Amino acid sequence: MAALLPGCVNTKFKTNATVQSFVAADEPYAAGIGRDMLTQGGKAGDAVAAMALAMTASLPSRVGLTGGGVCVLFDAASKKARTIDFLPRPAGAGGVATPGMLRGLYAVQASTGGLRWEQVVAPAEQLAQFSPGLSRALVQDLGSFGGRLAPDSDARRRFLAGGTPAVGTTVAQPELAATLSIIRRQGVGAFYSGPLATTVAQGMGIDPAQLRAYQPRVAGTLTVPFDITDLHVADLNEPEAGAALVQAWKAVAGLPPAERATRAAQLLGATGAGATAAGAGVMVIDAEENGAACAFTQGAPFGTGRGIPGTGMLVAQGVDRGGFGTPALIANSIVGRTMFAGVGTAAGNDGPAAGPAALLSAALPAALDAKATASEIQASRPQSVPGRVTFVGCRVSFEDGIRYCQAANDPRANSLALTVESERPRE
Repeated sequence: MAALLPGCVNTKFKTNATVQSFVAADEPYAAGIGRDMLTQGGKAGDAVAAMALAMTASLPSRVGLTGGGVCVLFDAASKKARTIDFLPRPAGAGGVATPGMLRGLYAVQASTGGLRWEQVVAPAEQLAQFSPGLSRALVQDLGSFGGRLAPDSDARRRFLAGGTPAVGTTVAQPELAATLSIIRRQGVGAFYSGPLATTVAQGMGIDPAQLRAYQPRVAGTLTVPFDITDLHVADLNEPEAGAALVQAWKAVAGLPPAERATRAAQLLGATGAGATAAGAGVMVIDAEENGAACAFTQGAPFGTGRGIPGTGMLVAQGVDRGGFGTPALIANSIVGRTMFAGVGTAAGNDGPAAGPAALLSAALPAALDAKATASEIQASRPQSVPGRVTFVGCRVSFEDGIRYCQAANDPRANSLALTVESERPRE
């Protein structure tokens, strides 16, 4: 019992403790925007929505307005976790996607955010209009997958006119900025009904009525309890896939630490090679100890490669499974505290189950190895496990009862994590 008590200490009564929030994203400009949302008084939902919208401009190879994703959220006040499922499931000819991104992000921001929608969209619009220079994450994808872009697409004309660009190359996207401006001023509904919706449906080749009727799915989470905390992974209404991840966790939890990740990857069928949907992740633990972890996809690197003329958008490829990215949270539901937020993602050429395998390689030691820090976990991940994982892991000090968190970037993802310190003391 004495060993479990530090996990139950309510650090809100530690008035000398610094109030910290943590953001991480698989693209550095997005991480900076997430930080800005928190410094403006935003919460976890505001930050992840703003980061996702930013990546439609800064990482369109993996994130786009016609794509979608999945989020796992933990509300510290209610001590409950939920899944928001907005996968871009196949809809039209050739398996093009049903665009789930905007209504999904709106649901996330409405449930765990506090800022106005315009505040959340504006940074992405500015990023598209006034490019600060291409990040290493996008340049890497352009080098690996740029050939997928259609010769007549706006994206190919802007990004690859002179060959693969260098990091820091300035590439403005005025068409995308104009689209984001409509979404900022008129709201999410403008994307699903009205002139913009007509353009989207025609450009994608999907039924306008299907676009208009789309709604994200809200559900509970698949939960693995241990000690006084629980692992929460997304419930995507895929019994086989969800069960496989939970079963892999349970099967390897009792193994020696050095064997867990490799064995879990084997049980999941992660091969390490083969075409797969590429994903990108964002994660936040805010000052109120709410948690959010989200994975996004265009269904394939740069989606179908086709653009929607005049909008700056690429047509996403539909997916019916979440292997592109696996978000997860570990939370203490007794006091309402997020202890881990991470996302495992697939690179696009690392075969099936890369996202889940990468996630487990970090979440297992974060949950089961009491003394392992986030940086130690990242450094010890087996290179044989495919996929990429960035995460924030927390420990509660036995000495002072305060939660200390640390982010661990995956260098293969070119991700960035930032800490936000609040000037106000804890109450």
